[in-house]
Amino acid sequence: MHIRWLEDFVCLAEAGSLARAAELRNVTPPAFGRRMQAVEVWAGAPLIDRSVFPVRLTAEGRQFLEAAQSALHTLEETRLALRAAHRVDASTVVIATGKTLSRSLVPVWLAGLRQALRHDPVAAGFRTRLSTFAMHDAMAMFTEGDADFLLCYSPPDLPVRLDEARYQFHPVGVERLVCVAAADAAGGPCFRLPGRGRSAPVPTIAYAETLTMGRMVNEEIARRKLAGRLDVVAVCDFAESVHEMVRQRMGLAWLPARLIADDLHAGRLVRADIGSVAEAGTEGGQQGSQQGGTRDLVLQIRLYRPRAPMRPLAEAFWRAATA
Repeated sequence: MHIRWLEDFVCLAEAGSLARAAELRNVTPPAFGRRMQAVEVWAGAPLIDRSVFPVRLTAEGRQFLEAAQSALHTLEETRLALRAAHRVDASTVVIATGKTLSRSLVPVWLAGLRQALRHDPVAAGFRTRLSTFAMHDAMAMFTEGDADFLLCYSPPDLPVRLDEARYQFHPVGVERLVCVAAADAAGGPCFRLPGRGRSAPVPTIAYAETLTMGRMVNEEIARRKLAGRLDVVAVCDFAESVHEMVRQRMGLAWLPARLIADDLHAGRLVRADIGSVAEAGTEGGQQGSQQGGTRDLVLQIRLYRPRAPMRPLAEAFWRAATA
């Protein structure tokens, strides 16, 4: 039993709707529904009456809700006590982020901030602690006060939802998802996105639908009516795994341009979307090359902070990041 499943269940009980609870928990409704089914399997009894709207808990569900709330309350009290005893020292900035951003953006970005703050009397020589999680867990760490900042992707059609009265953000850049495949002997892609004509399904590496990139890619596939012409040979919840599978010629995939910049420059990976010849940049406007109806998928990268005043080091870090 995952703790987040208990939190999901409590959220459903409060929201009264699977769709609303999924939105509040920042997952897709199908993924949320599977989590609730897993909770019921674990509990060994039906907990949710899905025959009515809004959904309601069964008698067993109400009993389970009391136990879930009690368990979460006990865990939270223990966590806060432990956290109080082991607070990060005043010279450390804590950033909650994702695994891909921690590799593709953070090192260069953070090096620039350290340089900008080298003479600041408050922030000179500051330390950084990166805590990398899936999107939902990174948001939870930030909103519960365990991180000074949240650094995350925010796609245009599926923006991050945080209470605007409590949090603010600054865009620190954009990331482009580029459809690529390994290069063949002639320097072209060994797999291409299928055109309008009939062809055999193209091997594809997909992201888990719980990931921001996964939902964005799935929307693009649906928009271009490609689902029936792609053969998903693997599903990953880690962009670096997708990257390596593409390098091993298992299929094509949409990958962050920052992550694959060296491979694109060296020609080990090449664009796999038909008609597009321009290389993807890592900054710029909302779309890449659009020959033949293709385009890069653009995600904004946001740095979030609380609106309430923070400690001096965190405020100095924010000023440098937004300068």
